[in-house]
Amino acid sequence: MLKTMCLAQENKKSVAIIGCGAAGLAALKHFTAEGSPFTCVSFEQTDNVGGTWVYTDRVGKDKYGLPVHSSMYKSLRTNLPKEIMELPGFPHKGPEDKSYVAANEMLKYLEDYAGHFDLMKHVKFHHHVKEISPLEGDRWRVTIIDLQENNVEILEFDAVIVCIGHYSNPAFPEIPGIEKFHGIKIHSHDYRDSSVFKDKKTVVIGCGPSGLDISFDIAKVAEKVYLSHHSQRVKNMKFLSNMIQKTDIKEVVENGIVFQDGSYEQVDSILYCTGYNYKYPFLSPECGIRVENNHVKPLFKHVLNIEHPTMYFIGIPSNTTGFCMIDLQVQFAKTFLEGRRKLPSKEEMIEDTRLDVESRLASGLRPKELHMMGRRSKDYYDSLASLSGLESVSPVVLQIYFDGVDRFLCDFSHFREDKYKLLDKDHYMVKFPNEEEPVMRRQEIVSN
Repeated sequence: MLKTMCLAQENKKSVAIIGCGAAGLAALKHFTAEGSPFTCVSFEQTDNVGGTWVYTDRVGKDKYGLPVHSSMYKSLRTNLPKEIMELPGFPHKGPEDKSYVAANEMLKYLEDYAGHFDLMKHVKFHHHVKEISPLEGDRWRVTIIDLQENNVEILEFDAVIVCIGHYSNPAFPEIPGIEKFHGIKIHSHDYRDSSVFKDKKTVVIGCGPSGLDISFDIAKVAEKVYLSHHSQRVKNMKFLSNMIQKTDIKEVVENGIVFQDGSYEQVDSILYCTGYNYKYPFLSPECGIRVENNHVKPLFKHVLNIEHPTMYFIGIPSNTTGFCMIDLQVQFAKTFLEGRRKLPSKEEMIEDTRLDVESRLASGLRPKELHMMGRRSKDYYDSLASLSGLESVSPVVLQIYFDGVDRFLCDFSHFREDKYKLLDKDHYMVKFPNEEEPVMRRQEIVSN
C-alpha cells in the first residue's frame, strides 16, 4: 500500500530525523523545544530508542530481513567516564560510586532522556527509510516503509537530519588467503559473548577500543588469544598470560596465520575488530553525498551537505567526546535552518573543507582517517561554535577524554575503577584505585 503525505504545518518547517539513538534524541530535543519553528518526526527501524546501545542476541538480519544495526555485546562497559558521556542539560542520575557503566545503564540513560523531554511522541518505530532524494528549493522526498504494516509512505520535508551513527557497517580488510581458512570468521559487529571461543586459539585483528576490550573478554575462556596489530602505543600494555601480541597478518592458510615477522600460529578462529564503514544506502545519487575511502563528502565541518545545505549529518567525527559533539552539531544545524545565522557561500565552504583535508593529510592522517578528531577536537568545536554563535564544548570535558584514553592504554585491567567528578569548566576530581584520596586536576591546553 502506498501513501503520500506532506508534514509541513503553516509557518513551520518540517524536519525528518533519521535514526533515534543518542544523536536522533538530541536532534528531537532541540528541534521540538518550546517555541521551535519546526515540526519533527524521527524514523527508527527498530522498536526502541538508543541506537547502538540496544543489545540484541540477533546477528545478521533482523525479523524484517534488514541488517541488524547494533554492535553491542553482553559484557560491554563504557571505555570513557559517564561524566563525559551525557547530553548537556541531562546529567546521569547515578551511580555516583563509578564512572564506567554497563551498556544497559547507558541505554536507560537515553530512555530517561527521551522520557524527560517527552520525545517518544515524535518517533515512528518500525519505520525503515528506503530512499531520500532532493526536491526543488532544497526540500526532500523521503520514502519510508512501515515494517509492521508493510506500507510505503512518501513524505516531503524542508530539512533532513541523518543520525544513524557509524558502528553498524563492518569493515573487512583484504587479507591474502582468507578464503582458505577452515575455522570460524566473524566481525566484532556480530560478537555477543565469548562462549564460541572457549578453549580455542583465536587471532583478533585490530587493537582499537573494541579490539582490546573483546580480546580481554575472550582471553578469560580461550586457550590463546593472538592480538595482531601495528600500534606502538599498545605494545607496552600489560596483557593476560594467554594473550600474545603479533605483527600484522601476511597470509592466512587453512588452519593458521603467517604474520609479517615470518612467525606462524595455528588458530581455530579469526575475529575482525577492524572498524566500520560509513554507509548511506538510502541517499539517492542526486543528494550529492559519496563515501570514498571511508571519507564522507562533500561535508562542511563534517556535518553539512555542501550540495544541499538543508541536509545535516550528526555524529560522523570519531576519536572525540561523542555526546557533547552530537549536541553541538545539532544546535549548529538548528541555528542555520532557523536562519539565525547565514552560512558561508558554497565556494567558501568548499575551500574551507579542502584546507581541512590538506591539513589532516599533512599531519599524517591516512585518507580513511579524515573524520578522526583526536587533539583537533577543541579547534573543531570552537569552529562550530564561532560560526553559529554557540558555546563550545567545555575544555575540561576534552581533558577528561584524553586522560581517560591515556589510562585505558596504560592500565587496561584497572582503568574502569577510576572515578571522576566534574567540578566546573576548568576543574575535575579523579580517584585512582591505588590512591586513598581523589586528586583535583585542572584542564590544560588540548588543541592540536
